[in-house]
Amino acid sequence: MHGTKDGKMLSFDAVWESYQPLLHHVVFDVKQKFSLPDSDRDDLMQEAAIALYNSACSFDDSKGVSFGLYAKICIKNRLISFIRREYNGNLRTDSLDQVDSVSPVSSDFSPEELVINKEALSEWNEKINASLTDFERSVFWLYLGGMSYTDIAEALHKQKKSVDNAIVRMKTKLRKVLKT
Repeated sequence: MHGTKDGKMLSFDAVWESYQPLLHHVVFDVKQKFSLPDSDRDDLMQEAAIALYNSACSFDDSKGVSFGLYAKICIKNRLISFIRREYNGNLRTDSLDQVDSVSPVSSDFSPEELVINKEALSEWNEKINASLTDFERSVFWLYLGGMSYTDIAEALHKQKKSVDNAIVRMKTKLRKVLKT
């Protein structure tokens, strides 16, 4: 990665080759999640490639996150931003991390209800974040993102059993939060 930050294309070529499967996986997931036509695939791949390059240039290994996880998050965020720009909020999704992409025009809720719902969601996020440890929180968001136990363990450089235990603890804590 260091060579990529110095602008050496050979470094990025190696990153590009290594992370092609990740690009295809994230593009496929986003395309499916938003029910996008096949004709958007090339645009999504181009955006994903730009995000991979930007993530290679901005990656800081002192933050304690693997490059693969960092790149995946950057790619996903860029694709979601691209979709929001392209579709001007006209897509509807049930995903929790896409709540504010739902257009109020296409909603059955009044603007007041949307604000109240957004505030309630924010309160739940605060309760969840307060009840979980940093590791459990990382596992939680990756798990919600659809990653398998094995993928989460790999992304966080932990044993699969540690991830499994974190999910069990997390579910117990979240049940308590939901009861309050």
